Amino acid sequence: MIRRWYRRLLVRSNAARALASTAVVAVCAGALPADLAGEDGPARDGSTRSHRHASGPAGPLDGAGLHLPIPAFSRQFRTACSTCHTAAPKLNVLGEAFRLNGYRMPDNQLLLREDEPVSLGDEAWKDQWPRAIWPGDVPGQSPLAVRIQSDMQWTRDEAVDYDFTYRFPHEVYLLAGTSLGNSIGVFLETEWSRDEGLNVVQAKFKFQDVIPGVAPRRANLWLGLQNPYLLSFADRQIDRAARQQFAWQDFRASDLRFVDANSGQDLVSRNAFRLGWTQPSLELNGLLTHRLYYGVGLAQGTARQTEDNNTAKDLYLKLRYKLGGLDLQGQYADGDGPVVGAGGQLLDRSLTLETFGYFGSQPASQGVEDRTRALGGALRAISGPLDVGVGVVHSHHDAPWGRDAEGTLDYWSTFGKLEYLLFPWVIGSLKVERFEAPIPENLRSLGYSIGERRRTTLVPGVVVLLRQNVRGVVEGEFFLRETQSRELGRRLPHSLWVRLDVAF
Repeated sequence: MIRRWYRRLLVRSNAARALASTAVVAVCAGALPADLAGEDGPARDGSTRSHRHASGPAGPLDGAGLHLPIPAFSRQFRTACSTCHTAAPKLNVLGEAFRLNGYRMPDNQLLLREDEPVSLGDEAWKDQWPRAIWPGDVPGQSPLAVRIQSDMQWTRDEAVDYDFTYRFPHEVYLLAGTSLGNSIGVFLETEWSRDEGLNVVQAKFKFQDVIPGVAPRRANLWLGLQNPYLLSFADRQIDRAARQQFAWQDFRASDLRFVDANSGQDLVSRNAFRLGWTQPSLELNGLLTHRLYYGVGLAQGTARQTEDNNTAKDLYLKLRYKLGGLDLQGQYADGDGPVVGAGGQLLDRSLTLETFGYFGSQPASQGVEDRTRALGGALRAISGPLDVGVGVVHSHHDAPWGRDAEGTLDYWSTFGKLEYLLFPWVIGSLKVERFEAPIPENLRSLGYSIGERRRTTLVPGVVVLLRQNVRGVVEGEFFLRETQSRELGRRLPHSLWVRLDVAF
């Protein structure tokens, strides 16, 4: 009976991979140049009129990775970066469906997996299970890739008009990603910098369809050191074409230093938790419908250390609904299809609403736990070359200073992002954010009056795809308001960044 259940589970997983063949052919064809998709290109009904290039071409040094540009996926599937990316690491709608599917591409005539996996065991072993090991496979080619980022930075500070710095390189990444058989995916991300040395950013496994009797794609278990992707919109790994991220993704309570102007005494929290960090976690996720995604996770609340720093685990919840366009399983509705004439980019027309809640605790001081909760939501619209959205995040800390000082801390972020494809290889970008972390009233009554963080930023930029795996970025960060500089009598710290990002 166990063997019959396990075989049904594997068959069901295979069925989930075969996602509406003709619709996905249109998606992949729409993501490729017209001369590679057939003379007439994809039709609106999801069919193609020409299949002369049935398996798709292998472009020079292309990458179709997910969390970061991973050319290993390009080599496996023999396809271009723009099949899954608008500008790596920013995913397009097919790339997001591929990520949610455990790094498995929907079966179709244009994008079959080209490399032949190495079998680990004989197919006949399936009939002998559990008296034999269930056979699997490993990639036929190396799943490794390298990414190099180099930056130039101009920053104005209190001492000089502008400080000019080379960051050559800024960071170097070693990346790996692949599927192992029909129901397991694995991803590795390490980064090295001269300032911090070598760090493992992500190392995770994806087990798809883990609960027997549940419909395909409804229940997947992801575990390891991973990004919780609380909001997929504007996420710093899967939805960032330019360079700068939003303040709420990187903010820590320990970043604030409140000062009593009369005595000079300062107050700093020991809570260094960041919402945007990767962390060890177990996550159950899936698609309740083709357009409704959920995720529930238990996280350790730490990122840069192996052992937990308390006895509690953090809980996070997330929910996302997508209306129109390619659904989250990689299919189009009847009569729908990709936006044509995109010149190598896969375009969409859709509206996505998502929300999250994060509830945890971190050690503060003298044995006190700082219980935190964060809530957020975002609304995103994609219409052909236009990608625009807005979001809000609020976080509350019950005891960020432990026994050092009583009081709670709240911060808010209201943010938005607009990107427009001026050409298939040129993206205009604009990000805005209003971030508020005021001094609590009870601390003001004790004399603390310096150190609150209130800032409004405007971040315009241009992203240029010199090649599909070579990305150039010019981006400025301009402060319309910044209270810390004002309190210290300093000029606003405007910056200009130039980045070269190469993956191979």
